Amino acid sequence: MISYFRSILPSRLVALILLFLAIRIPLILLGIPATAPELLYMLVGERMADGFAMYRDIYDTTAPLSAFVYWTIDVVAGRSYLTYRLTATFLLLLQAVLLNTTLNRNQVYAGKGYIPALLYLLLGSITAEFDMLTPLLIGNTFLIMSLPYIITISREGFENNRLFVGGFMVGLAAMSYLPLAIFLLVAAFGVVLFASNTFRSFLLMLCGFAFPYAVLITYYLYTNTTSYFLEMHLLQPWQFGAEFLLPPAHLATALALPAILLLLSLISTTSLPQRLVFQGKFQQLMTVWLLVSIIIVITRNQLSVGTFLIMLPPIAYFGEFLFTSRTKKWILNLMFFVLLGGVLLLRYREPIGIAQYVPVDDSRLLLLPTQPVPGLSNTTVLVLGEDKSYYAHNKQATPYLNWQLAQRHFGRLDEYQAVYELYQNFRQESPAYIVDQVGLMPQLKHKLPSVFEGYEPTQTAAVYQKIR
Repeated sequence: MISYFRSILPSRLVALILLFLAIRIPLILLGIPATAPELLYMLVGERMADGFAMYRDIYDTTAPLSAFVYWTIDVVAGRSYLTYRLTATFLLLLQAVLLNTTLNRNQVYAGKGYIPALLYLLLGSITAEFDMLTPLLIGNTFLIMSLPYIITISREGFENNRLFVGGFMVGLAAMSYLPLAIFLLVAAFGVVLFASNTFRSFLLMLCGFAFPYAVLITYYLYTNTTSYFLEMHLLQPWQFGAEFLLPPAHLATALALPAILLLLSLISTTSLPQRLVFQGKFQQLMTVWLLVSIIIVITRNQLSVGTFLIMLPPIAYFGEFLFTSRTKKWILNLMFFVLLGGVLLLRYREPIGIAQYVPVDDSRLLLLPTQPVPGLSNTTVLVLGEDKSYYAHNKQATPYLNWQLAQRHFGRLDEYQAVYELYQNFRQESPAYIVDQVGLMPQLKHKLPSVFEGYEPTQTAAVYQKIR
């Protein structure tokens, strides 16, 4: 079976796409569960579509390019989990095909085939988190697009434009998900390995990386929002603090297959025959890619299966060596079917009723139902707290989308400047309901009676309705 994908015939690509869709489509037909991260992305896109500026009128850490993608989806389809899932499916498929094309075109292996793309798509289907259109997924697309430019064997004055484009792609990746800026280390290592003039080539790539940020900062300077951009995008995401979104044991269960595949693949590289110099250099580059991916994973403030998406390219690359090794064919086919079966068991554990035997508790990602509140539907709401489920059927009002960033005002009610800025924001936009999960309304009514005295408590605890 695995030998079928050791060819670059178009029929292999068609079979690959059909296999990938066969895993994904039934899950979509079974129903798409509402998740809290996706609702957050929808709220960002919705407010931008309503004319509010990111960071100035929307307090959130979502990277600017990802926010632009969410805005585009909202303009085209509104709030649609299906559109988000289909877009994510397309991007994952695009990443696999682009990576595989780059590997084949540059003759990275002794032969050509679709095994890296096959492994990429299979491992990209082990969890529903890879189905979500996250900033990491968007940024990972640009990283893979940068790869053919990073490995350019440049000559002075000939391939300079490609090095600039490579840095530009890494810059776009960072503008989609800021921690991906660390991949500038991978780009620098590629310059050391492949470029003729290392220092000048690296400066050119660095200029390409800085160019999209220079354009963006120029825009924020004209709109007088540079300080918001620096605080909420460039500085906030680097505040580390590991938090497991899944229990560690469940996280290990979900990642067992990729970890075993990576380990066996790395072992198989130790017995490789003599290869071309370029192929050896490319292997060193992908090793650095793997190490940088691990650094990004372990330094994130939240850890879940979806965080490991960044490791799919090196795993797919090294996996080729395992499935083209001199091991007997029946053993390779057995390993492939174990991998395929493991992916199917993980993804379909709930529909086929084996969730208790394959525990992967991702309930923290799901959008929990809220207590019904009369009149609290299709209206504007502000939630004082972390729970965003009240926004599922309502519009978010005022800039305070991210509760942690909202502390710049709500956490400093003893400071005049914070209270004044709070007043300015509510004067421009007042929600019809306020859900006070942290008990701030008495203090807010005392500090800003002209704004909050118009809110009266409803029959539901902690929910206030605007009366006047």
